[in-house]
Amino acid sequence: MARTVAGSAAVRVTAEVVGWWAVLTGLWLVLISRVDLLEWVVGSCASLLAAFGARAARVAATGRSGSV
Repeated sequence: MARTVAGSAAVRVTAEVVGWWAVLTGLWLVLISRVDLLEWVVGSCASLLAAFGARAARVAATGRSGSV
């Protein structure tokens, strides 16, 4: 049972980070003037860092990590 709860928490955390990453990467691509491979890679990496930052900020604000 404990393994299922831990697995469920990991899935929620992963889904949250991937969701933030997708939204932020999309925003980056909309706001740049020219979409090429380098811009996509840089934006994707920056968005991944920002996604982890957004998760950390949410955890700090709510005081809960989402795990049981």
